Amino acid sequence: MKLASTIVILGSLLTAGSIHAKWSRIPIIKEKPVNTISGPGSNATLDSSSGFGRADSILSSDITASSTVSAGKSFLLINLGKPVLISSSSFVNDGIEGRATLSASADKNGWAVLEEKVFSAADRTVEFKFAGMQAKYVKLELALSKGGIIRNLQFFGAATDKGYAVKQSADGKEGKPIDLINGLGGARVVYAAPKPANGLDTAITYNQFAFPESDEKYRTVIYDFGQLRILNEFVSVHSPRPVRFEVFAFDNLPEKEDWRGRMAFDPNDFNNAKPVAVAEDTRGTGNLKAKPDKAVKTRYLAMRWEPEFNPPDFQCYAGAEGMGIVATTNTIVVNNPDGTKSVITVTVGDAHAAGASTSNVKPETPGQVIAQGGAAISDTTVITVAIYDGTTTDFSNATPKSVTTTTGTSTVTVTTSGGTTVTTSITKVVDSSTGNTITTTIKETNTNGNIKTEVGQTSTTPPNANGQSTTTNISTENGGITSVGTNTSTTTGTSGDGNLAGGNTPSPSTVTPGAPPSSGGTQVSITSP
Repeated sequence: MKLASTIVILGSLLTAGSIHAKWSRIPIIKEKPVNTISGPGSNATLDSSSGFGRADSILSSDITASSTVSAGKSFLLINLGKPVLISSSSFVNDGIEGRATLSASADKNGWAVLEEKVFSAADRTVEFKFAGMQAKYVKLELALSKGGIIRNLQFFGAATDKGYAVKQSADGKEGKPIDLINGLGGARVVYAAPKPANGLDTAITYNQFAFPESDEKYRTVIYDFGQLRILNEFVSVHSPRPVRFEVFAFDNLPEKEDWRGRMAFDPNDFNNAKPVAVAEDTRGTGNLKAKPDKAVKTRYLAMRWEPEFNPPDFQCYAGAEGMGIVATTNTIVVNNPDGTKSVITVTVGDAHAAGASTSNVKPETPGQVIAQGGAAISDTTVITVAIYDGTTTDFSNATPKSVTTTTGTSTVTVTTSGGTTVTTSITKVVDSSTGNTITTTIKETNTNGNIKTEVGQTSTTPPNANGQSTTTNISTENGGITSVGTNTSTTTGTSGDGNLAGGNTPSPSTVTPGAPPSSGGTQVSITSP
């Protein structure tokens, strides 16, 4: 009897230990597939439909948007805009039952059946997997014994978020609404607990989580945006049962190395955090939206679902909406007020934070400075601004007056006038121990072979509660003479109250990644292609 009691107690302790064990970090995936038929990177349009109500919602990037479908036969025909490779598809099922047939075509004349599925009203997700096919048109045909609602129709294939950037203004109010989790926003899953039953690779790649039956109270997913984001709304599509939904924001995750040397997160840290948004699906409809009191500024976002009872299988999809402008590799020409022309070429990099340069979102706390500094260091976007005479039309065969190249944290400007060439290099990095931004400026003047070099270094503190930051000249070298610790200045920037703030900087008229000193104040506006 004693032995049996001891075994029960030990078993209980082991179970409790597993529930509260630290979670291991999931490696960042470089590229993430994006839905071909929705979002700012999509060219898809609805060609025709029959038997569907609110059919246009099928192309919405809002995963909670629904389309009703009647019993009997119905169809949707979608024009992808151009031939693209597709290899899988799925939709969320709210009560429909019957057969679904998915077909594709290059010209709407000959159709190839990709896959057929027979499903019941209990099947929350209907998935199609097939050999990759190049297609311009896709058709979903339904023969239903029971009507209902479908949501979140997705097509995946060759399209990924590589080569795109989502830029946000300082106050997060410029641009159009964008789902920064399911599209080009750069979000990556870094923790998911308990381990998804549909496979970790599938779950984090397509943001579709099927959590198994578990003694854990919550189902949790943590995202890393790679940089600071301003978010206005959070949404969930989940298994149709009563659920409490909580959203947490972290400037920097309280991670530590485990005994294997891997980064780990302790779920008990949620006990010390306050959710930035909460919503409840009390009727078990299977979808909800959570609106925060103020815009949420954060790099890391955690979403937790608390089902009313322990389900044998709990499926969920999440979304986080913010305002932004999508940029991709392009070249534009700007006529400057001083009569010159600027040729701006933006080559989007492949960092996981939407592939591109950091937005103009301003840090408000030391933690946010460090979070944004890490994004700047990993940025590989190249912005080149070449200044030409105003009469220039053939830029490929003309010599520019100056060229400014910005790569991640470094900006190099080369100006030539007569026999003098001036090369100025500016590099900014964030000191992780203090949160200060260290700016190093190197100016080299070459006049007919005579070279003069000037080197300067400043340290700028993160903004305080009043939005003030202090810049100190920590080192200056000019012609071999060095001075340290001079010229301290204080400036006022944005202010706010941490994660629950969008800042109070006036909204800019354009998104401006930079302007060359010699361009007369030219502002570079990155727009979607």
